[in-house]
Amino acid sequence: MHLSLRILVIAAGLAGLAWLVASYVRGRPRPVPIVLLAIALAYLGFAEYRAQAAEGRYGRIASEIAHRPVKVRCEGLGHSLVNIGQEWGYVEFDADGDPSDTTNLSRDACKGLARYAGGDRERLDDDLVVAVHTLAHESIHLRGWTNEALTDCYGMQFTALVARRLGATARQAQRLAEYYWVRIYPEMPEGYRTVECVDGGRLDLHKDSPVWP
Repeated sequence: MHLSLRILVIAAGLAGLAWLVASYVRGRPRPVPIVLLAIALAYLGFAEYRAQAAEGRYGRIASEIAHRPVKVRCEGLGHSLVNIGQEWGYVEFDADGDPSDTTNLSRDACKGLARYAGGDRERLDDDLVVAVHTLAHESIHLRGWTNEALTDCYGMQFTALVARRLGATARQAQRLAEYYWVRIYPEMPEGYRTVECVDGGRLDLHKDSPVWP
């Protein structure tokens, strides 16, 4: 959603909430449809405010990995209903091979990130782990890498960092990264895997560390 439209939605939500509060304080009865509309506006404004705050948090994490200021945008409900693609995230590159300053994440990816950030960190499943890893993967694209095999290997090594920034303990974060390595990575398409992505291999960013990934 465009920034100006997002601000408008939040403002409309605040207006709806203010109207409801004023009506309650004054004790004036209002037509049910108008009350329902005000409640809907207040809910949409609150939801948009939460979404914008979450995107800001994800953007700070992505910026740390990308080594430059970048942004994260979550797919809106309307677009997700007509989106038939399977990508959890993507970064656009220009004709010169330079990445944009924004990564777009699917609704499922952002729901998983919100779920993990909200404290659901012990009951790991494929969708939850892939969501956290997707932010790391796309952050590597934002750093300038286009090759998917390299990007996924490097991203996997930043997945624990993403988990930590979302509130996980060191143990929880490493457990999530290991889940991706053991259960998800072997099933990734061939273009996303490489034999050099192993502990001590050429793509190991911390060869002196016994921890992998």
